[in-house]
Amino acid sequence: MEHLKFRELPAGQNAIVAIMCYSGYNQEDSVIMNQSSIDRGLFRSMYYRGYMAEEKKVGVMQLEEFEKPTRETTIRMKHGTYDKIDADGLCAPGTRVSGDDVIIGKTAPLPPDSEELGMRSKLHTKKDASISLKSTENGIIDQVLVTTNSHGNKFVKVRVRNTRVPQTGDKFASRHGQKGTIGITYRQEDMPFSAEGVTPDIIINPHAIPSRMTIGHLVECLLSKVAALSGQEGDATPFTELTVEAVSSILRGLGYQSRGLEVMYHGHTGRKLQAQVYLGPTYYQRLKHMVDDKIHSRARGPVQILTRQPVEGRSRGGGLRFGEMERDCMIAHGIAGFLKERMFDVSDPYRIHVCDLCGLTALANLKKGTYECRSCRNRTAISQIHIPYAAKLLMQELMSVNVALRLY
Repeated sequence: MEHLKFRELPAGQNAIVAIMCYSGYNQEDSVIMNQSSIDRGLFRSMYYRGYMAEEKKVGVMQLEEFEKPTRETTIRMKHGTYDKIDADGLCAPGTRVSGDDVIIGKTAPLPPDSEELGMRSKLHTKKDASISLKSTENGIIDQVLVTTNSHGNKFVKVRVRNTRVPQTGDKFASRHGQKGTIGITYRQEDMPFSAEGVTPDIIINPHAIPSRMTIGHLVECLLSKVAALSGQEGDATPFTELTVEAVSSILRGLGYQSRGLEVMYHGHTGRKLQAQVYLGPTYYQRLKHMVDDKIHSRARGPVQILTRQPVEGRSRGGGLRFGEMERDCMIAHGIAGFLKERMFDVSDPYRIHVCDLCGLTALANLKKGTYECRSCRNRTAISQIHIPYAAKLLMQELMSVNVALRLY
């Protein structure tokens, strides 16, 4: 404890943990957590994220510059608001920021001969190089550091802090590899309580114990119970004379069931539960895997240039892949309409015209209403079909090796 400075910077908290089935919301390594304990501050944490920027060299002598960009002189400005930054391009500590707000304002000089795809006017002398907050995050500017880096360039670090309150989907673990996510939170009045009126902070499932054989988890709970009741520190470091029997006899002497079991009452009905419940303090840690960092959905968004299918990944606003196994399930259900929707309509639909005579793709001018197959000079027997863009791509790639796919 002393060498690791664990008292000054602990990794978690001692929670009252019950090992029992209760409502079924702690199946498959999930846990039930006491919402009233969360409201009182259990496992509440600060989440820090740093953003960095430097004034890089552009060309021979010109440098990028930290400043508040203006639309009159700057092109390619971002969609987010620039209101939070001052004239020097930096936010003041204590400023509340949210998704896509610009937190570091920076401009880069434009070369005199650059046209920037026709967006540039005579007044435009700079382009925007600002840094925005991540679109899914929000928080408060905690610290701003202005310094110079090893190259002698001006360098800025901005730290944003955010208070994270435990919620359904957040991950926790004991010190024995018993990790799990919150399945549901119940208020104190809905949690089970012991004869002494103690309600657990966390309820874990009994099925997490037998096959994994994490006996240290159970021993810790038993020793922690003795330590809490006697007001002493429990020392279970290696090579100490600590046995389960010795701890059990002390617990028995304190007036409790020797193995840490307690009679408990159902939080909804108030009736005594049929089985005794293993209850006691266990050290639990909050892990970095939080649902706020992982939640993702998409209705529309960017597509890949090559395949015209949705891009991949949460950070790019990508789609959720409907894989082979999901497809097989839909085939087994027999829902052809849904299958077509997922794998075609919302992915990469494409319209082509094919020749009815030779089956190759035909030229179509929809404005003039003229159609022609270049290979067999047919202008009348041409059909319009819809195929995935990936299929059209495959046809063209096979053409490059002299293989013609004919669509009859």
